[in-house]
Amino acid sequence: MRLRQRRTFFFLAAILLGWPVTSQAEGTQRLYLGTPTRSVSWFPLFVAMKKGFFQEQGLFSEPVLMDPRVAVTALAAKEIPYITVLGSGISGAARGLSIKLIMVLGAKSHRVLVASSKITSVSELRGRTVATGQIGADPHQDLLLVLRRHGIDPKEVKVLPVGSDMNRVIALKTNRAQAMITGVPYDLLVEKDGFKQLVYVKDVMELPIMGLATHDDWIRERPQEVKKILTAILRGIAFTKANREEVLPLLKEFVGLEDLEMAGKAFDTVKDIWPVNGMPSDEGLRNVFARAGLSPSMPVEKIVNWSLLIEAEKLLSRR
Repeated sequence: MRLRQRRTFFFLAAILLGWPVTSQAEGTQRLYLGTPTRSVSWFPLFVAMKKGFFQEQGLFSEPVLMDPRVAVTALAAKEIPYITVLGSGISGAARGLSIKLIMVLGAKSHRVLVASSKITSVSELRGRTVATGQIGADPHQDLLLVLRRHGIDPKEVKVLPVGSDMNRVIALKTNRAQAMITGVPYDLLVEKDGFKQLVYVKDVMELPIMGLATHDDWIRERPQEVKKILTAILRGIAFTKANREEVLPLLKEFVGLEDLEMAGKAFDTVKDIWPVNGMPSDEGLRNVFARAGLSPSMPVEKIVNWSLLIEAEKLLSRR
């Protein structure tokens, strides 16, 4: 596929899938960024776009919704320069694809176990039905993690795989399920109906869920471009965490919340998942490697490359 054709495809995908396509400033370089979902875990990147931090670096970032496996394949083929996929990206790098994780956007999970008001503890889920995504996908894995940490054999709970978060909301409201594993802010959409949060996954395990990955050739051949992107995102994280009231309207827009009060609740819940330095803790990295099925002996440098992130952070600290 020729470059012009690829650009046309990605631009149309952004329009058709409802992304906020804004006009590109003259003299800026357009960069496409593949992402599987409009998740609060990478909200600071959206803030960086809206506040002009990319434009100040001479860049114009264009998010495109892509299936994680498609995104990894496109990145490995250099058909798209950056993706926010974490788990599939780690697995791809471990298989020998020429890609690296260069930043973590969500150092902890934003997922939460939500249940009806009649259920007051995780132990009461025995014999009940819990809605989740695809069997084996991250939401399902998070559910199994929470159950086991609370001493429950997953076989004691009926799992209902219904796909998207909104499908899980519907299953909960129609009593097809008595609980669901979902991501903020979908838990807030059912609060007014009497449902409540039982457990946040981030309180059970430190597990990064969103990162930024690129091709090895980009790191080697375009280090200045990569550093500019990392710098813009780091500024976005810092700005987001320090300016709650200013970013709430952006959060409301980004994930389609009903009002600023709901945006405020979502912000206060997830503000600690965004790492100021763009890096996970050692424990978090070990956990996400284990989730991806990597051997403990897997060399970290085969999966991640923090060198340009460290340089970008040093440049920002001198401002």
